[in-house]
Amino acid sequence: MKGLQHIRVAMVAATVVTSTVACSSPASSEAPTSAASSGKPIALPSKDAASAEVLDAYLRALKAGDCKTAQALTTSSFASNGELCGHVRVKSYTPVGSPATPGDEAIFSTNLITQGGNPSLMPDGLHTRFYSLIRQADGAWRVASAGSGP
Repeated sequence: MKGLQHIRVAMVAATVVTSTVACSSPASSEAPTSAASSGKPIALPSKDAASAEVLDAYLRALKAGDCKTAQALTTSSFASNGELCGHVRVKSYTPVGSPATPGDEAIFSTNLITQGGNPSLMPDGLHTRFYSLIRQADGAWRVASAGSGP
C-alpha cells in the first residue's frame, strides 16, 4: 500500500509541475489587474465565463499574490470561508477539471503546493483543496468557499 501512495504522490507532483506551464489566461473584456508579487497582470474573466474559467483566474491570481483580483472573483463572505491570498504562498496548482454541479453550484478539486503558511493550519507542501463556486444573480460565477473537504 505504501508503494501505491508513493506512485500517487509522484503522479500528483508531475501534474502540478505541468500545470505551472500549461495554465493560460482566458480572454477578457475587462482591464487586467496587476499582480502584487509577480508583476504580471491577471485578467478578470468575462461575466459570462464558465465556472472553470473563473476558478482558473482565481488560482492564477492566488499564485501571483494578486489579492485584489482574487477578491474580485469571490463572494463577499469568502474571506472568512477559506481565503488563502495574503496568508500563504501558492507555488503551483493542478489545472482545473470538470466540476460536480449540484444546481447553481460548481465544486472543483485541485491540488496546491504551498509555502509560508501557518504550520499548524497549513504546513508547506501538497494540499488537496475543494472550491465551491456559486452562480450569482447576474449570472456570474464566484468562489464561495474552499477547504480540505467538500
